[in-house]
Amino acid sequence: MVATWKTELVDELAKKMKASHVVGVVGVERIPSKQMQLIRQKIHGDVYLFVTRKSIIKRALEMAGLVGLQDYVSGSCAILTCEMNPFALEKLIDSNKSKAPAKAGQIAPFDLIVPAGDTGLPAGPVIGDIQGAGIKAKIQGGTIQVSEDSVVVKAGEKVSAEAAPVLARLGIEPIDIKLSLFAASEAGVIYTQDILHINDEETYATLSSAYIKALNLSFNARIYNAKVMQYLICEAAAKSRNLMVNAEIVNAKTIGTYLARADAAAKALKSVLPKELLEVAKESADEPEESAKSSE
Repeated sequence: MVATWKTELVDELAKKMKASHVVGVVGVERIPSKQMQLIRQKIHGDVYLFVTRKSIIKRALEMAGLVGLQDYVSGSCAILTCEMNPFALEKLIDSNKSKAPAKAGQIAPFDLIVPAGDTGLPAGPVIGDIQGAGIKAKIQGGTIQVSEDSVVVKAGEKVSAEAAPVLARLGIEPIDIKLSLFAASEAGVIYTQDILHINDEETYATLSSAYIKALNLSFNARIYNAKVMQYLICEAAAKSRNLMVNAEIVNAKTIGTYLARADAAAKALKSVLPKELLEVAKESADEPEESAKSSE
């Protein structure tokens, strides 16, 4: 006979699922209790998270009419419900990570570096452990000082048994602890993890590239729309101006070009004329002014 508390729990969980906009299955395996509490605090108010046995979760999903989600109930998992869309839910979960020290045998996600400076640890036998992890350290002023930046574990390598406790003692916590959203159901549609997780930067770059390509296609194919018209008008204006300049049509739009050409030609001519001719030309240019003064 099924225990009464199990039946009541299944009923309560199923009612919660039916009343929610989105229901998701999340993995909670290897999340320490401390980190789990931190995650709960961060998502509290936005998401209802319930950790229980797989058999209870599957039974509640069946009662709530969410049979498709049963396929994603695996390992240590939990149910969550919320009113936000599945993509916003995944983003919320991903942004609310908790840090944890690396354990021996875990892979370093990036170079684990102990920076130079005062560790704050009092002088004692622990300095031997620190030095044993490949960190250059010494005692100075009663505390342990790291002499220079030290790479304890390189990215992609396993954390050794000697390095793990030292890194934890120094407050270096490189491991991200977070819920893993296996799948979420919204209005009968199931979204899996590979669909839900969106990298904002990559998505923005992809959309920007697509926009530029579409704009270039519209421009070159002369497809008239609100986005490309300004570029087509600018191109037409430039071509018409070039046509007027080449046809020597003088107007307000072309006079500046002609004056600039004349100025450039004058400067070019000046640069190749003998110095004597330039002086004669200067004297000739000054004569009318002197004649005008003498007539006064």
